[in-house]
Order: sequence, then C-alpha cells, then structure tokens
Amino acid sequence: MTTPTQQHSRPPSGYPRLELSLSAVRANTGALAERLLATGIELTGVTKAVDGEPRVGEAMLEAGAAGLADSRLAALTRLAAHALAPLTLIRSPQPDEVEAAAQVADRVMLSDPGAARALGEHAPGAPVEVLLTVDLGDRREGVLPDDAAAVAAEIARLRGVVLAGVAVNFACLSGQLPSQDLFREAERVLAAVAKHCVAEPLLSLGGTCCLQQLEGYGPRVRTEVRSGGGPLYGYDFVSGRPLAGMKRTDPLLTAVVLECHEKPPAPATAVGCDCFGHVPEAQLPVDDAWYALLNVGRRDCEPAGLRPLLPGAHLAGMTSDVGVLVVPQRLAPGEHVVFAVDYDALVRAVTSPFVVKAFTDDWLEETEAGVHLAAGIDVDPEGTA
Repeated sequence: MTTPTQQHSRPPSGYPRLELSLSAVRANTGALAERLLATGIELTGVTKAVDGEPRVGEAMLEAGAAGLADSRLAALTRLAAHALAPLTLIRSPQPDEVEAAAQVADRVMLSDPGAARALGEHAPGAPVEVLLTVDLGDRREGVLPDDAAAVAAEIARLRGVVLAGVAVNFACLSGQLPSQDLFREAERVLAAVAKHCVAEPLLSLGGTCCLQQLEGYGPRVRTEVRSGGGPLYGYDFVSGRPLAGMKRTDPLLTAVVLECHEKPPAPATAVGCDCFGHVPEAQLPVDDAWYALLNVGRRDCEPAGLRPLLPGAHLAGMTSDVGVLVVPQRLAPGEHVVFAVDYDALVRAVTSPFVVKAFTDDWLEETEAGVHLAAGIDVDPEGTA
C-alpha cells in the first residue's frame, strides 16, 4: 500500500524541477580555492543551501575545497555516507544529536562547555575537534571575546574533545558586515586561546561575504573561509557584487503552466490577510493581461527569489501551492516556464518534497526565449536533493 509520503515523494510529471550545474560548482570552487590559497587561506565548502547534497559536496572537494560544512546533522550524515571528508558541523548539536554528531563530524562549532562535554563522552576513538564560536557583534551565536579564554580553558580540560581554534560569523542575524579590523580582532581572540589548542590554531571565518574584504589582508594565523554562496552562485549575496574570476551561475527552476487566461485589472475591493497572516503584495497589472497559473507555490520556494527568464513576464505572486505569472501572450497548459533561483528560493526548493532535484555536468544557460540548455541531466529518482 502506498503511504501519503510515498505519494508525494516525487511529482508524477517530474515538475516543478530544480536544476543545478555541477560544472559551475566545480569552476567557481576551483577559482575561489585558488584565489584563497594564494594568500594562505583554505576554503571550506558549505552545503547547507543544497541540504548536504553529496554530488555538490564531491564537486567542491574535487575542485579544491579543503573540507565541507553544514549546519544540519542530517545533511552532514548524507555527506559522511558518501565518504566525503573532513566534515564540520557549523551549528551546535541539540542534546539528542550529540552522540550522532560525535560519530559523523570531524569538527563541531559550539560555545557551550556542557555541549562539548557531552560530545566528548560519545567520541568514537579519536577526539572530536571543537571550534569555539565567538560573537564579534552579529549576536547570532558564540561567547563574547572577553570570555573566550576562560571558556576555551574549560573545554580544553574535557575528555574526548580537543580545541582546534575559534570560529566567527558575519552578516546573519543583525547583518553586521565583516571587515579586516574584525578579522584582526578574531586573530587576537585566537591568540588568547592558542595555548589551549592541541595543534596549530585555526581561525574559521564565515561566510561568503568575507571574501570581499580579503584584498590586501594577510592572515597572521592559519585561516579558512566557510563559503556556500561563492561555490554555488559565483557572487556575494550580501554586497550584491560579483566575485573575482567567477561567473554568476544561478540554479534554475522549471514550472508547468496549469491554465492561462486574459483578465482585466483586479477590481478595487477590501483586502484581508492570506493564510500566512500577511496582506498579499501581489504585483498586478493595471491593464488587461495574460495570467498563467503555475504548479509551484510558497510551500516550494520563496517567490521573491524567482526571476522569470521569459522576456516580458513577471511573477504577480504566490499562494501556498500555486504561482501566478503575468506573461506577454497566452501560454498553453503543459508549457514550461523557467526561473533563475536565488539563495533564499534555493533553500526552500531543495527541501520541498514536491520539487524534483536534477544535477548536470553542463552549464545552464539562458537563451533569448527564456529557456535553458542543460544536457546530461541526472534526476534524483526520489525527488530529493
């Protein structure tokens, strides 16, 4: 008997479909790793935007990434199952994950000595490396710089774990931007805890936004940059600027037209909240226009992160299960519409059970007709990343 989960594990038609170019990931990762190594910095590829997809992780490692990192233990476990290493868990494990984290992760970022103690108690043999997270102002995670030395000393006394260095993060919760002054502050924190490290101390910088601040910066300590957006997209989301030596390579989402009708402007009427509790911000035309209903909705991706490749089209909005695209002419039911997908939309689409994930060794390219070239696509038979 088919279970409800099995029924929607993969859309029957193979759509909506998310496509990502492994060739682009290799090219971007290679260019980035080479650039960083020239200044003495290593690259750790972050796979959280693709839910720990092993094919993406393998492409990053093949192209020069020194290791892989993810914030979700389940994603890290997927990478480990394909013998991809070394692996860093970049979010402290929750209590019921500690035993599994000790088995899967080579390094874990955390700031709570209690979590470190539990991790050490489950270490399978060799000690688990700990990167002490330090909060330089973003306020997302970590101890304050003045407390780092005391916490490092406490962690260093624990069995089953060793202190590998410190990790800092930027432009997440509060949007604090990285700077070379903050990098130097992180180095000073590392120097204060260095005596508690069992090997050469490591400074781990995150994320892709750090790359724009590295020109002219010479690290004084062993340093890595954790980056997922760089290898996947070839540009920096925070600044909106391209990354040197890389071509922007957005993944693509293909949706199917369910119906298409020409309609007049929407009538003036009272407006209420949608099922998400928000007043809809639909971008509706002021003249007669063609409205195409698509088989992709907010449950599948973030609508603001979709850019239609059909010239003259714009996304009017999305409800939970469908999207409405305003198009320059009638589209027949069953026709395909392609969107470039930004990071926010990618994260959602990758984790939607209703979206098929496909990977190709060819570059995905836009054409004047708004379609794409993607030969040699490998579609996941279960529709999961």
